[in-house]
Amino acid sequence: MEGAEAQTEALASVLRSEAGYGAVFTLVGDRATADAVVSAVEQAIASTSDVGTVLFVYAGRGAGGDFDEPAFLTFGASVADPMQSGLSMRRLADALAPRVSTQSAVVMIDASDDVSVDGVALIGPSADDWPQLPEWGVALTSPDVQNGHATAGQLLPALVDGLSGDADENTDGSVTISELTRFAGQRLSRGVGVPLVTAGSVDAGLRVSTAGRQPSAEATFPEAPAAPPPQPTFALQPGPVVVGAVGLGAGIASIAMYASKRADCVEFEGTLRCGNGDDYERYRAAQISLGWSAVVLTGTAVGLQVAVGRSNVAVSGRF
Repeated sequence: MEGAEAQTEALASVLRSEAGYGAVFTLVGDRATADAVVSAVEQAIASTSDVGTVLFVYAGRGAGGDFDEPAFLTFGASVADPMQSGLSMRRLADALAPRVSTQSAVVMIDASDDVSVDGVALIGPSADDWPQLPEWGVALTSPDVQNGHATAGQLLPALVDGLSGDADENTDGSVTISELTRFAGQRLSRGVGVPLVTAGSVDAGLRVSTAGRQPSAEATFPEAPAAPPPQPTFALQPGPVVVGAVGLGAGIASIAMYASKRADCVEFEGTLRCGNGDDYERYRAAQISLGWSAVVLTGTAVGLQVAVGRSNVAVSGRF
């Protein structure tokens, strides 16, 4: 497959330096024989912890998927007899079986092409061809090239980008098997049908890469200036107005009483005398009483206005 060797090396580099894989086995060119692939897979299963994950990726030629049990055309294989000369899917499935129930195997296969060799269509193994698939622990994904829903030969570039962190949808710093599958499907899709064939079952949140995207910076806005301190507002209060009106009336009455008698007053030995007798003294006492009442009531009205007005404060703010 054109460009597969360079893409494989790029994927291996990402797995080692970014995705968090402790051991990476890479077989390209004449090193990718059937026996070498099986040996590397068996070594990976044996060295992975009981709760660890083995990621197996194959990008190359395949045959037999259109009429017989499909096989991988590993180095030295022939399209005339892919089962015997290449790597049968059953042999690979036996080697990739998880060692314990808590171990997981994630298999990505890109082995179908649109061309043929010597009249044999290069329709290789697909995810739904996997034999004796266990109920849990193995997940398989392959592009649906045979039905024209996906582009052949593009799985490795999609995995390089996805495992580098581009597939981290929720920006939590890692990539799950679900995120990686959706990312690869979008990259390989031809715009019709479902681009990937999947099979098997693992935890949807199974982490396949420790690389991820950083959350985008949240927009920040300058703080609004503090609201100015509340300013008191002045308003006449009903109570003080009534008291003040009564005081004003008393004052006017006192002045009117004085003015009405002023014409009868005469100055005698430096003293202003406005009348004699008990009637005048009562009149004078009433006039003076009204004057003092006016003063007292006016002062009371002013005091009430000040006291009550303090509670009348305007409230302003911003949100």
